[in-house]
Amino acid sequence: MINNKTIKNYLVVLVFISPWIIGFIFFIGGPMLSTFWLGFTRYDVFRSPKFIGLTNYYRLFFEDEVFMKSLYNTLYYTALNVPLGVFGSLLIASMLNNNLPGKNVFRTVLYIPSITSGIAMAMLWMWIFDPGVGIVNEILRNIGVANPPLWFKSTTWVKPTMVLVKIVEIGGARMIIFLAALQNTPADLYEVAYIEGANSWTRFRKITLPMISPILLLNLITAIIDSFRVFINSYAITEGGPLNESMFLVLYIYKNAFSNLKMGYASAISSIFLVIIFIITLIQMKLSNKWVTNVSE
Repeated sequence: MINNKTIKNYLVVLVFISPWIIGFIFFIGGPMLSTFWLGFTRYDVFRSPKFIGLTNYYRLFFEDEVFMKSLYNTLYYTALNVPLGVFGSLLIASMLNNNLPGKNVFRTVLYIPSITSGIAMAMLWMWIFDPGVGIVNEILRNIGVANPPLWFKSTTWVKPTMVLVKIVEIGGARMIIFLAALQNTPADLYEVAYIEGANSWTRFRKITLPMISPILLLNLITAIIDSFRVFINSYAITEGGPLNESMFLVLYIYKNAFSNLKMGYASAISSIFLVIIFIITLIQMKLSNKWVTNVSE
């Protein structure tokens, strides 16, 4: 039975978490429901939303080539960025987990790019990869490449270049999380494996990966969500060009909502965006039962 003391405890807990609940309702839950509703309307801010049923969704999937292009671009970017970013962060964290001289300096230097202003970094990358005066093409010319790529101005190279400039952030939050997980792995497991004759790769595969698998799952989920949310570089550097080759979903949502004032149409794209993220995350959670180790057991 629930007695008065239990009810009182529940009320105390409710009071303490009420700021989060209120914030979620007004700043996350409420806007999400509004976005879902507006996806079924024609809304341009100046006039009241007009219900049009599934018209926006029909246009997206059967008439809007730019939407399909932005979806493809986002999936392409995610497929390249997530493996490179996650396993790059794990590699850097593994290196910094050793007793290297000056490791604290390296940790700081590697972390700085992840907290630098996104717009400032975008301007820097624009200069680095500028076809005319950029340092990358200057180096390529000096080593004999007569016609170096146009990078952000090339339909072939723009997406790989977008992935490349994102890799600089492998020393960010994911590296810190991996580093914390590695430092919490019991050292005696490695000592036993070393005595048994296991080499470095075997120790990493048989001990490190299973022990940090929950953190690896966390970083994979957040990395995919982060990749789907790519916006600043495409907005500041290419504005979706050339020929929509760097038009990603979030940028397309932004352009429809704030440039074209098609709030209802942008809301429909946002709803699809949310569904895709939810499905991918659900699949990851289901598949994680096969490879994530319960370290508490």
